[in-house]
Amino acid sequence: MSTTTTALDLKTEEIHSSTLSVRSTSTSYTLIENSSSFRPSRILTVNAKGIGAFRLPLPSRQTEIYVYNPDGTEAYVSTRDKRYSGSAVLSHPKRGDIIRTEYFFGPNREPIVHLLQSSSDMPQEVTVSGKWSSRTMRFGVPGGKLFEWEYAKEKRPDGQKVNLIVFRAVDGDTGKGKESKGRRIAQLVRGEDTRTPGTSRSTAGNGGELQIDETAVQSAELDEAIIVATCLMMLKKEIDRRRMIQFAIIAGAGGT
Repeated sequence: MSTTTTALDLKTEEIHSSTLSVRSTSTSYTLIENSSSFRPSRILTVNAKGIGAFRLPLPSRQTEIYVYNPDGTEAYVSTRDKRYSGSAVLSHPKRGDIIRTEYFFGPNREPIVHLLQSSSDMPQEVTVSGKWSSRTMRFGVPGGKLFEWEYAKEKRPDGQKVNLIVFRAVDGDTGKGKESKGRRIAQLVRGEDTRTPGTSRSTAGNGGELQIDETAVQSAELDEAIIVATCLMMLKKEIDRRRMIQFAIIAGAGGT
């Protein structure tokens, strides 16, 4: 075995523990109690494969992500322009192309979300904001309403804590310098029985069960497609954070 190979193997072992450390420190979880106000009436399956921990820092090979209805029929499909591009179009079997996302790899380069079927004569966009180091992303829709996806742990009645990515409204300033968290509208659940087959807890950007409260969606006057598109964007961000760690592994191994 060559000296280079030995050094790389040692570096890989170091990164295994540091990957867990980075993942735990960069992920901000909010503990939320199981709320009876969230009543998911629409269940979609997001068939995203994501990427594993130990691989070259390449984009996901999956250029099409299908989102299915409970009966297995296609609800949406997100199609990337090409493998090395994060930009994609979200389509619906009957509505056609709905949303186009221009996506860029790297910090300080927020995605641009175009609503392709806007009723307005002017092109409309969903504004995206969030720090590269943060896993909370905010989305401003036309009309001024603000929503966000955030990582959360939910404490169930049986005491079990479940990891979620939660989509909710942001109601604004409470008057005490703090923002009020609005009603939970949707959540992505990736448990043993819900995550995309063939993936595991260590997979970054894998899909799961997207649960949507249709009453909350109607109250927020929100298009379901925006929830789906921004959920997929969160998964892309997750993949990019993993790839940045993988780049660091290679750079560190090369410097030994």
